[in-house]
Amino acid sequence: MALNFHISHTTSYFYNQEVYESRNLIKMFPIKDKHQKVISHSISVTGNSPVKSGKDIFGNIFGIFTRFDNHTKLIIISKMDVQTNHRNLLWEASGGNQSWDDVRLLGLDSSFRLFLALENISVMHNIWAVVNSYPTGKMTPLNVVLAFNEYVYLNFFYNPWVTLVDTPLDIVWNMKAGVCQDFSHVLIYMLRSANIPARYVSGYICPNNDGMRGDGATHAWVEAYLPNFGWLGVDPTNNCVANEKHVRVAVGRDYQDVAPVVGEFKGSAYQTLEVNVTVDYSPA
Repeated sequence: MALNFHISHTTSYFYNQEVYESRNLIKMFPIKDKHQKVISHSISVTGNSPVKSGKDIFGNIFGIFTRFDNHTKLIIISKMDVQTNHRNLLWEASGGNQSWDDVRLLGLDSSFRLFLALENISVMHNIWAVVNSYPTGKMTPLNVVLAFNEYVYLNFFYNPWVTLVDTPLDIVWNMKAGVCQDFSHVLIYMLRSANIPARYVSGYICPNNDGMRGDGATHAWVEAYLPNFGWLGVDPTNNCVANEKHVRVAVGRDYQDVAPVVGEFKGSAYQTLEVNVTVDYSPA
């Protein structure tokens, strides 16, 4: 089944006094491929600042703009109509060669180097202990991906009030709580510890009237690379495979690579941020 999504994402910055020369990088452009069709997309910025676009090293479309005039607010609105298609992903991913030898060979491919790199963090050995508790050698790479996805879902409590976008993985692991971006960072570390390339995905999901957690803002999940298949999306926040209910916007090593808006301004004002996301969908 295919779904039509109608998504509006408004990012509003308010300043308690005038600022100027606000420079911004935005990654709010939906991915276009054979499984996700972008019917329409628009970006509008207060002050009518022109937005120039390009592509980053991960293939994401980005926009850059500068607002030079004095202002006390900056509002960025992204509106998109996107059609997604259902795929029998587990059947597709389970076919073909599921050899660990092929997975290890990915480590010799420079294109996967960024998605296998591990930080030296204080809880590194704790994560390795969990990873090594699984009989991965007796499991297929696909089953390891699904098992680790379920582990994060079952062992971490979804709480939108305990972390920020820059909360370190060490703190998330010790608290065993957080939101979709935290769950994704944990799963990425686990998968990379098992030598499976993993990357961070930002986007949106269907509203939670069907039980999905993480709507009402940008959502995050993980893609793991499987030989002879490609990138498979898994969502540790909802313990599912990412399919037609997930709309992809950008991919990277972690949240910092895909942040919707990154910017700076000149002035001494105090800044507040408001984000509003609405997602409507219907059968195509």
